[in-house]
Amino acid sequence: MEKIIRCNCCGKELSVNGGNAVCMEDYVEIHKTWGYFSHKDGTRQSMNICEGCFEAWVRSFRIPPQESEQTELL
Repeated sequence: MEKIIRCNCCGKELSVNGGNAVCMEDYVEIHKTWGYFSHKDGTRQSMNICEGCFEAWVRSFRIPPQESEQTELL
């Protein structure tokens, strides 16, 4: 069964390499289980955000995320 990865923001289908099911584009995968004192207590949400949508989202932040360079990638 082929795995399809879609961006939850724009709906873009991300390129998956055949039988390996390796995504040929990078994306952000977010998983959140909401806890006590939230309006979503006990709800688990998952989403994938393509790099383009992630960059657009980050530009809207009042405080940008911290960045550092990683020289070894696995």
